[in-house]
Amino acid sequence: MRASFHGRRPRLHERASRAASGPQARIDATPCMALLSNWVTHGEEYWYPMPDASGLGCYGSGYNAWGVQTNQKYLAAMAALSELGDKVSGVPPLERNRARQRALTALRFSLRSHVTGDYRCTDGTQWGHTWISALGLERMMYGVYLLDEHLTDEDHALLRGVLTSEARWLATDHKRGGHRGIHADRWAHTGKNAPESNLWNGALLWRTAEMYSDEADADAWREQAHRFLLNAVSVPADAQDERLFEGKPIREWHIGANFFPNYALDHHGYLNVGYMVICLSNAAMLHFDMQTLGLAAPASLYHHLGDLWQVLRRFIFADGRLARIGGDTRIRYAYCQDYLLPVLLFAAVYFGDGHALHLFAQQCALLQQEADYAGDGSFFGKRLADLAESNPYYYTRLESDRACVLGMAAAYVVQLQGYLGAPERASQVAQDEAAAARADAFEQSVAGDWCEPEHGAMVHRSATRLASFAWRAYGLAQGMCLPPDDGHLAEWPQNLGGYVRFVGDESACAGTRADHRRLSGCRVEPFDGGFVTCGAVLEGVDVRLAEGWHAPESALHQIAFAALPDNHTVIGLEQCRTGRRRTYLAEVKGLHLNLPNDLYNGFSRTIATGGGEILLETPVEEDCLVSLHSKWALIEGRLGVVGLYGAQELTVHRFAAPHGGPYASLCVDEVCFHCALGTRAVDAGKTILDVGWAVLAGVDAGAVQRFGERQMPLPVTPRIPVRGVRVQGLDGRTYVVLANFDSKPQEYGVIGLLSGARTARDLAGGETVTSIATGVSLEPAQARVFVVER
Repeated sequence: MRASFHGRRPRLHERASRAASGPQARIDATPCMALLSNWVTHGEEYWYPMPDASGLGCYGSGYNAWGVQTNQKYLAAMAALSELGDKVSGVPPLERNRARQRALTALRFSLRSHVTGDYRCTDGTQWGHTWISALGLERMMYGVYLLDEHLTDEDHALLRGVLTSEARWLATDHKRGGHRGIHADRWAHTGKNAPESNLWNGALLWRTAEMYSDEADADAWREQAHRFLLNAVSVPADAQDERLFEGKPIREWHIGANFFPNYALDHHGYLNVGYMVICLSNAAMLHFDMQTLGLAAPASLYHHLGDLWQVLRRFIFADGRLARIGGDTRIRYAYCQDYLLPVLLFAAVYFGDGHALHLFAQQCALLQQEADYAGDGSFFGKRLADLAESNPYYYTRLESDRACVLGMAAAYVVQLQGYLGAPERASQVAQDEAAAARADAFEQSVAGDWCEPEHGAMVHRSATRLASFAWRAYGLAQGMCLPPDDGHLAEWPQNLGGYVRFVGDESACAGTRADHRRLSGCRVEPFDGGFVTCGAVLEGVDVRLAEGWHAPESALHQIAFAALPDNHTVIGLEQCRTGRRRTYLAEVKGLHLNLPNDLYNGFSRTIATGGGEILLETPVEEDCLVSLHSKWALIEGRLGVVGLYGAQELTVHRFAAPHGGPYASLCVDEVCFHCALGTRAVDAGKTILDVGWAVLAGVDAGAVQRFGERQMPLPVTPRIPVRGVRVQGLDGRTYVVLANFDSKPQEYGVIGLLSGARTARDLAGGETVTSIATGVSLEPAQARVFVVER
């Protein structure tokens, strides 16, 4: 009798009925399958049949490492197209048959090129027995299950050999970096932060033990799976957790915390929202795949997942894009963003999140938008054309990620609800009303604050503003103030953190790397309706000039950032002074508001100022500066910028080539308040940047102009190194923001603070100041926000 996956058939999860109520019940897999079907022809460009082995082939390079995983993700996508295409979107039989042959051929190449096989990757190596080998296997398994009735006995034997071999290695010889066994740590610099790999390795162990329960080591694999999984989304409190799991308190299972107490993740050395998604996506895969087989997922899989989801959902724009409050080291709108799709299905079903499926539909629309722009069936062929030429190894990885999640999403939607067909069309008015109602309800569900003091990060979200600041972002010191429904206004590196670069800092992608920056210190203080933070970054660190000159550091860049409790406004104060030696400055920008200007907004941005309207179209022929001849501006009719002190006008720095993020994957303009380009020598101890500014989300031109007219820089004297502004918030209240940019405690006079008012109250500390006081104290590198009451 032919081997199979025990004849098990898909069944709904017991929680599905809870999630399938309300407006999200009619989720549709058709958009996913249509995108995948349209991609097949483009995928053929990167198909490679093995010249010395009939019946074996691969998508992409066929190399080890990511080449292996690229092929594994491809085969899963082709399996979904072949086995679900007729059920979901009427894919023709000929196309489905070809997809099936590609899936089987790629699977057989993958299985036989493993260390247990008799073949090799195209680079002459065999893959397997690494900390990341399980990832590609986990991502492909939904497709393997779909192919069940087409697998031969030999296919099943090879698959069993691969999975059990990997399970044995994980149980006895696992190693990541220089660390053997299972490890976990909050900080990436230790080399032990491993939440995502602990999760996918635990998942593979459990999957293998359940699929091949007759294996002698199956029970040992299950126990090791629990150990991996309980140390995946792990937090410090687990070390004292007395709750019993499999007869032992959780503290005895605990090896280390990968997440901070409030679920900040320092993966790859920065606040990594994307890898929160990757962790949850791997949990979603095992959850749904076990349902496919009619088997139970381990209870350890769900350890803290609900808590993590409650944090992550605050970091999703209402249009489906991730709000990467800590930045991103990867291609924009790709990879981690793609793996949000299965997470949203998981959140809808397992957590009963009533908004997840609407976000799922929103993200599908983002994927369709880029596919339409590419125009050739590819997902990224136009935007990442240069990458396809320079690095097909990486380019095909990105294409296969998107193909994989589309197939995965289609498979899981069909599993959960059966094919529902295209939803019945209602009137446009009814659709608009329903969408608005969902958006409002979603914003209400994610409103409020989040703070991780030890990591130096905080967020406040309301229906009109998503404000954040992360000191340990990728590139350091990244802020945000945007309408929460428009992720296309967001670009990450050093946003709202100013930008200072010295000669000798030749970062591969300006503004994204911290090679020549170092965090000196920070403090964060949340308060009701907002937060305030102040800190410093050393600029020009380890700068080297050819022929032997080296500077350990060049300047101290101090930043105060306050999100006011008016649900619209953030205030930024910056000061940067050179250190103890003469140096060469390359460029300095205050404010530094990144403004994406790419396919998602039609390569056009409109900026209104007191002098009229300016249209910024991309691309431009050469790098240039565009003066706005104004201290205030309104971007796209909803994002305001106001210069408060330190410069005469706002300026837009424009670029001829895309430069957003690694691999320059997005066209971005930069709005600055003070912008100086070109090499110049600067003496020691000189101030090179001293500005204050405001950004206002969810406003119109009148509100921005009025805000600019009603603000006032506070008096400054040479002997008191305190900077401050007085502004009228959009709630009608008067606020004072003060920052001490000195290394010693300072006192700011009460006359300057009150300016004729009776009292002022510190929003974070609660202190009330009256006219009988002499002043207010500020510790070094401290900012305070007062509401002034007349």
